Amino acid sequence: MTDRTRVTKDILWALALAGLVAAILRLWFGLGATTALSDAVPWGLWKILNMVGGVALSTSGFTVGFLVYVLRIERFKPFMKPAILIAFLGYGCSCLALLFDIGLPHRFWHPIVMWNINSFLFEVFWCVMLYFTVTAIELAPLFLEKLKAAKAVRFLHRIAVGVVIIGISLSSLHHSSLGSLFLVTPQRLHPLWYTPWLPLLFIVSAMGAGLMVVVLIRILWARWYDPTSVFGLPAARRPSVTAVSNGGSVSPYDRGPEGPQFPAIRSMASIAGSILAVYAGLKLLDLLLYGGWTSLMAGTWESWLFLGELALTALIPAVLMAIPRVRRSPAGVAIAAGSAALGLAMNRLSVGIFGYFHDIGAIYFPSLVEWAVALGVVAAAGLVLFWVGEHFPVFGERPPVSRSTAGLFQLSYGSLRQLWKTALTNSLHRVTYVAVFIIPVAFILMYPPYRADSSPADPIRPARGVDIERTVLEIDGDHGGVMTRFAHAEHQQRLGDSASCVFCHHVCLPGDKSTPCSRCHRRMNQATCIFEHDFHTRAVAEKEELGGIHPENHSCMHCHGESGLESPTTARSCLDCHKEDMYPMQAASQAEDLMHAISFREAMHRTCVACHERSMLVFNRPDLSECRTCHQSLQPRQPQESTMAHRGGEGLGPM
Repeated sequence: MTDRTRVTKDILWALALAGLVAAILRLWFGLGATTALSDAVPWGLWKILNMVGGVALSTSGFTVGFLVYVLRIERFKPFMKPAILIAFLGYGCSCLALLFDIGLPHRFWHPIVMWNINSFLFEVFWCVMLYFTVTAIELAPLFLEKLKAAKAVRFLHRIAVGVVIIGISLSSLHHSSLGSLFLVTPQRLHPLWYTPWLPLLFIVSAMGAGLMVVVLIRILWARWYDPTSVFGLPAARRPSVTAVSNGGSVSPYDRGPEGPQFPAIRSMASIAGSILAVYAGLKLLDLLLYGGWTSLMAGTWESWLFLGELALTALIPAVLMAIPRVRRSPAGVAIAAGSAALGLAMNRLSVGIFGYFHDIGAIYFPSLVEWAVALGVVAAAGLVLFWVGEHFPVFGERPPVSRSTAGLFQLSYGSLRQLWKTALTNSLHRVTYVAVFIIPVAFILMYPPYRADSSPADPIRPARGVDIERTVLEIDGDHGGVMTRFAHAEHQQRLGDSASCVFCHHVCLPGDKSTPCSRCHRRMNQATCIFEHDFHTRAVAEKEELGGIHPENHSCMHCHGESGLESPTTARSCLDCHKEDMYPMQAASQAEDLMHAISFREAMHRTCVACHERSMLVFNRPDLSECRTCHQSLQPRQPQESTMAHRGGEGLGPM
């Protein structure tokens, strides 16, 4: 029997192993070093695609349960187990991805005991957690039957209807609440996606696309394991018309181009297409009522994205399911289902990420670690889906025929050909080879210290002393060749000896009196954040003798007060603690003024050029503020070194 899932499983193993490496790096180095998140974009790929989009694509559990147990449509009963398994895995991988998204993963349990009844996120947390528990209860009989726990299975079957109804309620609540999360950003979210109807649109789109996901997976499962159940027998194996007319028997699978399970799949896809058509109508009506047509006709990339997303989510699936010829084709139904799933994921990304780009004025693109974790979690769920489907009766009365694992640890091979053939056909060997290749490659590509953007793009190098006593300094911050020689000792003596240090070294590290410019102005052309927050949390915790497993987490109130707002504007002035040790510290008194240092180029030019302009008249040097006065490399070449060249090479010269 040919294994049609071999390549698919290899890809899933590669993604899952890469995701495992990325997850370890994220927990070890933190969010800042491994993600592209920022204060402007705090919700990234994991939160939106895995959580908000993931649970929406996993709604088949409550939608199929509603069709079977509330509307009592019995022909959909074979879809209950696949739908529950998809919901269990979807909600499970969403919660797992969310664990990596929060800054302190070990505090994931806080909403259980720390209630905030005014928060939509609080409701979403409880509904998702309880619905995940419900799906686990609904899925439990599969495993209990394997363990011969007949009493437990009978009890779960008796309460099945009640559990399903509770699950329907919980899922309905949190899907509408997920849409409500974005209602608090009316001024930030793009008008094409912001609407008071977001809760309604979220739940309607999730219902339609969730049904399409279970349809798609059911068709793919049939393609991999039991093609005749959906696609019917090949033409060569169907009995001829003559044979049937002469009394020949017809197999239950001999129903033309479709198998016995395809009519139910087609019916479910038609229902999903109808729901998505309603969703498309609601979207268009929303544009009409709330003035979104103006933004749609603006011709921006957001308007094209909106149209593409709406077409994939609703228009294409609804139109395809309305065409009889396409509706009778398993491939056509699969295309409609895949389009709906892809479109729903795009819609959640648009509402949660893309729709905010116009407000923040920047583009967020997830880091490689974010992609690896997001895809790795989904791939791991896919592997679990394969394992459960192959060992338990989820997609049929019996699981697929298990393949023999004889010779799993065979140590001797008669030839190289036998070794190669065994390695490619044996699952354990294939996974081992994938792991040996993927894990080191993923580690090298995603290890934060190896990333090109882990260090400044234009790092500044400290000034070099021309002589041993450093009376003259050679300043060429980025080694770009445009350098100058600065007569440091001469300037210091002329401007007031040690009292003149304050003019250039205006902010010094604690205990230091002449911190180099490059220590704070770390980039040639960009401002630099110089406030080391992590260091201060540890230092405050040590100074105040705070306790606990992570005492630095309790240090916030010592700088920001008890208001709960943690930002530069609520922080105490740096001088409250460093009035004496940050000599001479005359530049600023507010905390936010000391967070960022201007670029090295701007700092040098502000200091040097401003002083030279003031000194032009004093020393009768009209050329004193020109670039070539300091930058020796910009002076015209002369056959012999002139006095001007001498003065240009050593700053202001004797004046």
